[in-house]
Amino acid sequence: MTAKADWEEIERLFHEAIDLPMHERSALLASVSEPVRAEVESLLKADDGEFFARPPAHLAADLLEDQPGALAAGESVGKYEVESLVTVGGMGEVYRARDPKGAPVALKILRRHLVASPQAADRFETEARAASALNHPNIVTICESGESRAGLFIAMEWVDGPTFREVIDAGTVNRLQAIDWGGQAARAVAAAHAAGILHRDIKPENIMLSSDGVLKILDFGLARLAGPVRLDVDSSGASGTISGTLSGTLLYMPPEILRGETATSASDVYSLGAFLYELWAGRHPFAAATPLEVFEAIECRVVATPSAVCADVPPEIDELILRMLDRDPSQRPSASEARDVFSRFSTKT
Repeated sequence: MTAKADWEEIERLFHEAIDLPMHERSALLASVSEPVRAEVESLLKADDGEFFARPPAHLAADLLEDQPGALAAGESVGKYEVESLVTVGGMGEVYRARDPKGAPVALKILRRHLVASPQAADRFETEARAASALNHPNIVTICESGESRAGLFIAMEWVDGPTFREVIDAGTVNRLQAIDWGGQAARAVAAAHAAGILHRDIKPENIMLSSDGVLKILDFGLARLAGPVRLDVDSSGASGTISGTLSGTLLYMPPEILRGETATSASDVYSLGAFLYELWAGRHPFAAATPLEVFEAIECRVVATPSAVCADVPPEIDELILRMLDRDPSQRPSASEARDVFSRFSTKT
């Protein structure tokens, strides 16, 4: 672990590097010691919106068994007993654990050496507060959050099932499933908005399907508890996540956020629309080979109707998804309107 005396240098380098393009970041960090460089790169990766980007699931391929500070089976975090490491994110670990009654929980732990970072702790606590404020069957339940010997932690409902990235990639979604799951997702987002909470990172990787067919939205690490927020765009990174202070995932970001404008509930509606499009069509409306091409597609490409790709899409839902993807936020329906469309349509099937 990096000595405390190094944190001044780490903090200075972090704030200097965060405003630089990727190639200039590398040049800046080339001359510093390996431990300091590793800590700065870890903080930069965390700020790039990858904080627990992989949800609690069976993701064995992502495990980093030699991760420094990883907890062993049998160790306690508060009242929870660790069973196994599930995955490692930019700022912490996710474990499968048991509560005192033996029920499984997903345990997110902020790495102990990052608790000193105000930004890391703030994002962690924001997720805990935002998700704890919501009580909805389609939003993952927070059991408890607090601080332990291991660091800050969030104990949350364990969802035994795949992410919707896995569901969509499997290519097995049928008409009835798409209507059911689309309605569940719309209800969850509408409930969050009714509570004054923006998610700001809705995407298939942050939505899971439980073994009993219930859709669950998770990962409120980028959430805002109330009102619009101003995002400052400073650089762009890989095709997944935008770097710097523009946090989120490029493919699911609405045009106004990419232009550095204010995030509102309409921004979540856009991201939900992109998810619904992919759920029905099996492909993203703005998929492209490079981040720049994705950016240009979001700004300029005419969206093909979902029904042009999948003939099973009902006209009402076809129209709804196109409205949700409108480049003008004021022209998008609300999440509650989307919920109502699915509710009305599901009564017909």
